Amino acid sequence: GTLVAISHHTSTTQAFTSFPVNMMHKNTSIILLLNLLLCFSGISGFAPSLHLKLKGSHTKYPVGGTSSLNAEKKDPTTSSSGSSSSLYQDIPKKKPWTFGILTSGFPPQQILVPVVKFVTFQVWKLMMNELVTHDEQGRFVRESFQAGNDPSPLEPPNSSDSGESYSRYKIYLGNPCPWCHRVKAAMAVLNLEGEIPVTMLIDDAEKASKGGWILPTPSADDRKANIAEELITGDLAGVYNYCYRDILEEGEKYKGRCTAPLLVDTTTGTIVTNESNEIMILLNDYARRLPNHEESVDLRPIGREEELDDATKHWFDLLWNGSYKCGFATSQVAYDEAASDVLKGLNEMNEVLASRPYLLGEDVSEVDLKGFSWVTRHDYAYTVIFKSPGGRIAQYPYISAWVKRLVSDYPKLLDSIDMEDACGSYYRQLFMLNFGRVVPYIPNVKDWVAGL
Repeated sequence: GTLVAISHHTSTTQAFTSFPVNMMHKNTSIILLLNLLLCFSGISGFAPSLHLKLKGSHTKYPVGGTSSLNAEKKDPTTSSSGSSSSLYQDIPKKKPWTFGILTSGFPPQQILVPVVKFVTFQVWKLMMNELVTHDEQGRFVRESFQAGNDPSPLEPPNSSDSGESYSRYKIYLGNPCPWCHRVKAAMAVLNLEGEIPVTMLIDDAEKASKGGWILPTPSADDRKANIAEELITGDLAGVYNYCYRDILEEGEKYKGRCTAPLLVDTTTGTIVTNESNEIMILLNDYARRLPNHEESVDLRPIGREEELDDATKHWFDLLWNGSYKCGFATSQVAYDEAASDVLKGLNEMNEVLASRPYLLGEDVSEVDLKGFSWVTRHDYAYTVIFKSPGGRIAQYPYISAWVKRLVSDYPKLLDSIDMEDACGSYYRQLFMLNFGRVVPYIPNVKDWVAGL
């Protein structure tokens, strides 16, 4: 009889279903409509699980599969050589249970899809507004959650009765956070790792009483330093509560955001600052005053402060915060504006680095380390979960060369980040941007640099 072919395009193949018109009957029509519903619902991957068994025929045609148009009888899953050549898989004996709404046709898809889209979007938008601040147009607004006073220069290590020297300060950092990473990178380049104790926080919002950071098990050095228990156990919210104990009413807790990086004076039990730029300035000044300063790098040369601050603001607006503005945008207008800034920033940075080894000239500066903390997250976090545009860093030859130069000149930078954990944290913790909680492939930082 006359053959009618219904095709449906998928990402990998085009499937055809053919049947004799004179054999159509009520049940066949229902199954055919069901197949169309599956196709247009975007779940044609389930189509091979259905079969049309036509009246008066002993042949089964897999819906969405490929039927033979010749009279020769062959096993469709076996090639002439006897090896399996099917593009499809058998239905698993155990598969997730579903309501079957899209396959039943009730409620009608014209009603179901718009309602589900609307409800899902409203719930998502509510969660996004709870997570971060937005303006009326859905643009992400980065608020200041700065704690502490105008910080004074850090004091040199104290000496104990036994003659051992110890720092009165402690820095709290989290590997996934780019603002923490820039601080850790500065400590690595300035050779300050052994000078000021660092507590590496664990990102676990389910265990934290507030925010997303919990403290690891106290080290022997923490116990030896004889500092307040609240500064070495619990979570970062507890550290904030303790540091504000003289300001808060009895039983009251700190109401601001408990953010890292955080620099604390453990002697007084107060916050020095939680602003990454200020911490980097304090660390650089501290390194200058060390006895072996001549051998150290100066990330903020005297007389160039305004130039450095202007550069920080420029790249922050375009790239470092631009990627977050892409990811946290709740409207197309907000996203398009942020995406335009990121594209402009990538091209501009590539052009700048075409004529100089570092972002501000011949020598490394604090701006380069801030850029390094951003670029190590761009390919496997920002471009995927934040939908930040521009492609891979390897597409920008001068940015790639700059990254390689940084880690070649300062090899400790490779140890300043666990890239798999840092990028993976975005997928694990920002569940409103990744409902499935699937974490994609992420290389370690050495392999990533080698591939640039």
